[in-house]
Amino acid sequence: MADRQAEWDTAGRAKAAQVKVDSNLFDRMWNQLKPGSQRIVRAMTIGGLAVIGVPLVVTALMHVADPTKYFDDRSTWNEMLEDLKVSAWDVWITYFSEVAPYWMGHASETVQRYLRFELIGMFDELGRIATEISGTLTTLAWDIVDYNTSLVDLVTSYGPILMALVPFSGTLPGKALLVAAAFGFLKLLWGLVKEFIGKLKSLDLKLETLGHKMFELRGLFNVGDNKLHLKPVGYDPNLWVPVTKEN
Repeated sequence: MADRQAEWDTAGRAKAAQVKVDSNLFDRMWNQLKPGSQRIVRAMTIGGLAVIGVPLVVTALMHVADPTKYFDDRSTWNEMLEDLKVSAWDVWITYFSEVAPYWMGHASETVQRYLRFELIGMFDELGRIATEISGTLTTLAWDIVDYNTSLVDLVTSYGPILMALVPFSGTLPGKALLVAAAFGFLKLLWGLVKEFIGKLKSLDLKLETLGHKMFELRGLFNVGDNKLHLKPVGYDPNLWVPVTKEN
């Protein structure tokens, strides 16, 4: 237990050292986006593009998210990965140091084969899944950061431009410039939203595949439960033969 506690402490320090964004960054971005998007909506309304412009701006804002949760989820999966490695090692050491030296026969050989070629392999596969999910969540978190910052850049750049053209919208050339600038903004905005949705779709499909793998592994770990009415490996005590004649 002392060794395990030391490992947990080490994992805790590693979690604290993991790279992630400032927890207040999202709030600062949102405070920039709100007034900027309001100015853009006002300019597009004056330019007569409210019908197509406002829904797209709203859609873009709806995809803004706080990445902190995904960084925390990544850390949780890393902790589970650490626990999986320790648990597999516990099983291995416990059997081959506490059990195997004192027993021989069919049951002992069967359990050893099970540990060597099945159980440890399933632990390793779970570890690979945890690693992939952790990596996927990390990618998702940084994609969100990239999307948020790109949206802030776009809104803060075009907001002043569109508002500067609003006073000239009373003239035909001025309104044409305003409409052209608004269309340019909407084109860039749609490209940003479309790219981000594509990334989300790709990551979602990856997580779905990993979820299916976990369900398959759960079935392998549960072999021997009441569903299949099978006895666990080495269950019959008559198959265990002591290495010596002593009890």
